[in-house]
Amino acid sequence: MIDKKLIKNISTNPGVYFWKDKDGNIIYVGKAKNLRSRMSQYFDPKMQNSFKTPAMLEKIFSFETTVFNTEDEACIFERKCIKKYNPKYNVILPTQANFPYICIYKKLNDLKIELRNKYKKEKNCLYYGPIIQSKKYKLLSKYLTHLLKTKDGFILKKMSPLEIDLAFEKAKEILNFNKDFKSQLIEKINFAANNYDFERASELKEILELIENKNLTQNIELKTKKSIDVFGIFIQEDKIFISILYYRFSSLINKKDFQFELSNYKDEFILNFIEDYYKKAEIPEIIVIEDQYKDLLFTNEIKDKINKNNSLNFQKLLSLATENAKNDITNKIKKINNNINIELAINDLKNILEVDPNKFVIFDNSFQAKTKEIVGRAMVFHNGIKVKKYNRNFILNKNKSNNSDFNYMLQNVSKFFSDPNLANEVNLIFVDGSFIQISAAHQALKKLNVNLPIFGLIKNDKHLFDKLINEKNIEIIINNSNTINYLTNIQFEIDKEAKRIYNKRHNKKLFESLLTNIKGLGPKTEEKLLEKFATYQNIISANIEELSKYVSIEIAKEIKKIKL
Repeated sequence: MIDKKLIKNISTNPGVYFWKDKDGNIIYVGKAKNLRSRMSQYFDPKMQNSFKTPAMLEKIFSFETTVFNTEDEACIFERKCIKKYNPKYNVILPTQANFPYICIYKKLNDLKIELRNKYKKEKNCLYYGPIIQSKKYKLLSKYLTHLLKTKDGFILKKMSPLEIDLAFEKAKEILNFNKDFKSQLIEKINFAANNYDFERASELKEILELIENKNLTQNIELKTKKSIDVFGIFIQEDKIFISILYYRFSSLINKKDFQFELSNYKDEFILNFIEDYYKKAEIPEIIVIEDQYKDLLFTNEIKDKINKNNSLNFQKLLSLATENAKNDITNKIKKINNNINIELAINDLKNILEVDPNKFVIFDNSFQAKTKEIVGRAMVFHNGIKVKKYNRNFILNKNKSNNSDFNYMLQNVSKFFSDPNLANEVNLIFVDGSFIQISAAHQALKKLNVNLPIFGLIKNDKHLFDKLINEKNIEIIINNSNTINYLTNIQFEIDKEAKRIYNKRHNKKLFESLLTNIKGLGPKTEEKLLEKFATYQNIISANIEELSKYVSIEIAKEIKKIKL
């Protein structure tokens, strides 16, 4: 059963919680006005009001939460998730997973006001919603009918084309629910109350409450069918937390959380994370990220999708995603810190590898097919901990053969072990790769008369550690999750660092060529600009006035023409 103490770090916002069993299966989905308070009630014997609760509690091993701004948003998402996951302990809901909208549309001889289960963009059709409580829908529908279809105190059963057009235009204004409309509604509430018509006053007050929350549910129900991914990013000390909200067909359908150790290179990390993420995931029509990250050097395929449609309220979506990234931060940090006991992992590896891994090196390469830059990265660990002074980066020679993976690993390992001072600091080798990379490392060592055991760390389709193999291409079974987490971590570290070095070099070459191609801008001027602006990115981002202090107006204008 789950430890009750974990709940104390949960947000007090409205939201949806997911109880999971030991296999990670969702066994219950619930909504809450206050997540922390509601989830804590499950562990209070006085609050257990269902015969299912004790049995369910025994099976809860973990949980997830999704934070919202309003209880209505949580209610909408809860219903969708219950239909999606069909959890064992949830009561079966109606087959309709969506909440209704009020729809106003033109029809021959009439203006129709009716309930619809889904938002559909169409001509001469207005929508309001989604509406969580059917009672409020009925009250609002009745009130709209009174405003739009009554004449001399009677509801019109037939309307002329002119009456329909006028009523439809009036409906457009009404559904904006501006200050004047609200003021008039408040006057009617007060008038009814002063005349002791409390039932009428109560009905109008419920309508006012409904329309005052009009925009709040737009974080989960969007007026667009486009596919949208929203990245909420939160950084605390040396940790980064990312929440991705997935909108499809106008609705929030899913959320994923990620947490990682962070080096000093925040922008490179975020760039690599998003690029890697979309190597495995389908790229949506719109990607929403904070403005400070939108100008990172993403591939064009991703860059073209970033913050693409400014008519949507990205700030609300970003705020919600960021709130989810911040949620339960203490437990997320514990997950990172407590996942790995390095000493136990090294001892376990010593037993299963039958060699002492107290001093090892791990190799990885980074390159792209259409570029000239290929870099190798080597990272040394003593007693399971990185030793920065022995880490090395190598510029590798371009290889056009079909065997480039082999060739680049051969170069990387050869360069590292050519330095006897480095060779003496390791007694075991890991390569990020399969038997091809092991064979390359073996050949490099053979030429240098070095004899060390070599193991390969193979990734799965999610780009995470999957299996460990030896020099005979035989998988070594690992039963300890702590050891698996440790190998996952070092593989992630070498991959991240190799990509960072590659991107740094590639971007430098890219900017160098872009600047030196400008007529009249030579190496000395380039050096002067770098002295002032520090990076190529800053040079290109500077305005003409700033640039013209160091170069002519003509050259400054040419620099501003550079498109990243």
